[in-house]
Amino acid sequence: MGFGLSPSELDRYQDQGLSEIIQKRINPEKYGLEVPVGPFEDVDDLIPTDKDSPDFNKRVQAASLELLDRWLDEMRDTPDPVLEWMTFFWHDHFAVSGREVKSLPALVRHLRLLRTHARGSYPTMLREVTIDPAMLIFLDGTENTARKPNENYGRELLELYSLGIGNYSEDDVLAASKALTGWRVTPDGVEFKPKQHDDTPQILLGNSGVHDLDTVMEAVTNHEALPGFISRKLSDAVLGTGIPDEIINEFASVFANNDLELIPLIEAVVDAGLSMNERVPIIRHPVSWLLNAEKVTGVKLEARERANILGQMNMLPGRPPNVGGFPGTDHYLSASSTAARFSSAGVIVSKTPRESVALQAAKSANWEDLANIFGHKNGFNQPTVDSLQDLWESSPSASQGGRVCLAIALSSPDFLVI
Repeated sequence: MGFGLSPSELDRYQDQGLSEIIQKRINPEKYGLEVPVGPFEDVDDLIPTDKDSPDFNKRVQAASLELLDRWLDEMRDTPDPVLEWMTFFWHDHFAVSGREVKSLPALVRHLRLLRTHARGSYPTMLREVTIDPAMLIFLDGTENTARKPNENYGRELLELYSLGIGNYSEDDVLAASKALTGWRVTPDGVEFKPKQHDDTPQILLGNSGVHDLDTVMEAVTNHEALPGFISRKLSDAVLGTGIPDEIINEFASVFANNDLELIPLIEAVVDAGLSMNERVPIIRHPVSWLLNAEKVTGVKLEARERANILGQMNMLPGRPPNVGGFPGTDHYLSASSTAARFSSAGVIVSKTPRESVALQAAKSANWEDLANIFGHKNGFNQPTVDSLQDLWESSPSASQGGRVCLAIALSSPDFLVI
């Protein structure tokens, strides 16, 4: 639940107990640790507002790139990695995209909302997302009126954000949509328009009298399927797919018994992971791969380079490709993603400073040290070691061989699968 460790971070944590590190990372405020200011705060001056300016669109693109760079920096360098990891997890879950929203202030506000509630109360976050300007734009909530209900958000609320397929009916979709009519986006946020709202009592998920935002949220968050649905999604991301239903049910019980507060759920999932005899291998997604590659090499790519790499791998933050979020991790084993990863590793290594400990290990063919820097305390798999050694021995110089081997190591299954 983070984006890897740099060599200096590995050294710093070397003598600390694992349990203490994890507890402080999951719930830093409990231990008196300050939550860092996020990358989406104090950015108003960065976002252009003068739409009549001839270079407005160009400046918006520049501001978007700057915000992406700040966000990636925060993920990579934050002292609170679980917070940033959870923020990105919810960004994938709700999947609001700048392609449809086309309002940088609204998108920034949405991301700020996700970060604020990233490990807080799920019902509170779900309620705020429901009437968030970016979400209203994204799923046509601004067109949801008493005269002509729009079912886009009502459907995704039940299917993607709370219960999952099989736990609701088409009548429930319509009922939720009618009860959520009347919300509009304003320059200052959102406003409820009673004349555009259908206040007729609906039956939603077996609950009668549902007629507005609060009663929709009550019906949805009290449904028995929600704890398991959210628990399964978080478990898949942290522990890998295929965790038995009985373990997911234990997570769901913890979640439900703690009023759908996220920290107890996160703790339960992490504790289960620590007690497993064998973990399910997880394919590292492109954001995780790129940021960890920067951390282990000591490189920081330019904003445009980062955007190009993540765009080629189909995981550009702020632009999920569809309402279901980014592709599943198996997608990142495709030919196009593999080619992008190899070429990206070459770019990273070309900019790796000479004093980088990872580069020094590769130059000296010290595969054990390189594996340790990569987080593999038991070393690389033997096929990776054999390939690296063959490449190093066939290179005309240790310097060239070191850089080639470092690029191959970053592209290897050992770095991609965790």
